[in-house]
Amino acid sequence: MRTALVGVCLALLPAPIPLHPAMAQRNNSKPEHAVILIIDGLSYKALQRLEMKNLRALAAAGTYYERSYNILPADPREGEWTQYHSSSIPNPVILAGTVMLRTDQRYVQESFYPDRITAHAANDTAYRRINVGFHLSYLNGSDERPVHDDQTMYWALDFLRHDRPAFMKVHLQDTGNGGYVCYQEKDPAVPWRQNIWAEGSPYVKAALQADAYLGQFLRELESLGLRDKTLLFVTADHGQADAGWHPFDAEEAWSMPLVVAGPGVRAGQRFEYAEQIDIVPTLCHLMGVKPPANASGRILAEALENPPKSAPRRSQTMKELDALLRDGDAQIAKLRKEAETSAEAKARLAEVQRDFYGLDRILRWHRFGTVAQLMAHDRKVLDRIAPR
Repeated sequence: MRTALVGVCLALLPAPIPLHPAMAQRNNSKPEHAVILIIDGLSYKALQRLEMKNLRALAAAGTYYERSYNILPADPREGEWTQYHSSSIPNPVILAGTVMLRTDQRYVQESFYPDRITAHAANDTAYRRINVGFHLSYLNGSDERPVHDDQTMYWALDFLRHDRPAFMKVHLQDTGNGGYVCYQEKDPAVPWRQNIWAEGSPYVKAALQADAYLGQFLRELESLGLRDKTLLFVTADHGQADAGWHPFDAEEAWSMPLVVAGPGVRAGQRFEYAEQIDIVPTLCHLMGVKPPANASGRILAEALENPPKSAPRRSQTMKELDALLRDGDAQIAKLRKEAETSAEAKARLAEVQRDFYGLDRILRWHRFGTVAQLMAHDRKVLDRIAPR
């Protein structure tokens, strides 16, 4: 075993690019391979604002969701989360297909392991805790010692050529890092200071380079005879604020584009809303494997040539959950300040800290059974401790 484990309104998109010939003939066939390609921190505005020609072409050849919502892009560095995870919260959520994470959580790659080869390539060792169940791994780099997307793509292509994984996750980190550079820039004379879309922006450069790597990956699938056998999900772990990075309360960072293409997927479709927890159930349905037992996302039936009859309709639960968590966090912050001088506020703060299930308690959410029940509980808590 070779393992390297180290250290858009529609009118705004260009005219649809002609489908790959094989794609036009076999969209309702069954895929043999599946890939989730993450472009870290890709804004939902990217397909409109940037010349990402490969992602646009893939969107035209498949189904494109303008905004797919994930859990708030929090990255805890202390507390219960860090006992089980080393990445930000959105990343395990994608691979699990649920926000109701457990301390013994199983991930989609384990639906294939060990009988079918799986591979994982990412230029950040922060993803090591979700690396379980991959036969082949390349994890390298950190905030202090960055490794760039070229290395991730090198190993992704190497795994593809030599091992033909049934499932692969590829995570390109540089775009998100570019957004953080914009956010952190202090010089007011720099045009892209807190403006990721400005001339010379490192965010734009990284996003366009990630698109070039996507094109390289698609060409390699073609040369290996796998393009018409491979199901592709191209998306992000979280979005990006226009000022850069992904602050907790920046709604722009809650959602990202999602492009689905390959066997069994309808071509030329466009929808406004999806959720990142929908990726795993859809992938497992098309690949004929069981998703993690607690996966709660829906199969993206509207994107499929032959959808299951029982697929539920979409509600905007994740968007509502994010807003509730943001509001709860803001209310707690306000109470902390008031508690410095008010005994009544101090009592209400103690109550909300005891009863509100925010992101700091995400690994206990599953005790509520469903997201709806969790939200109902948290709303009652916030209503109860609101100023009288």
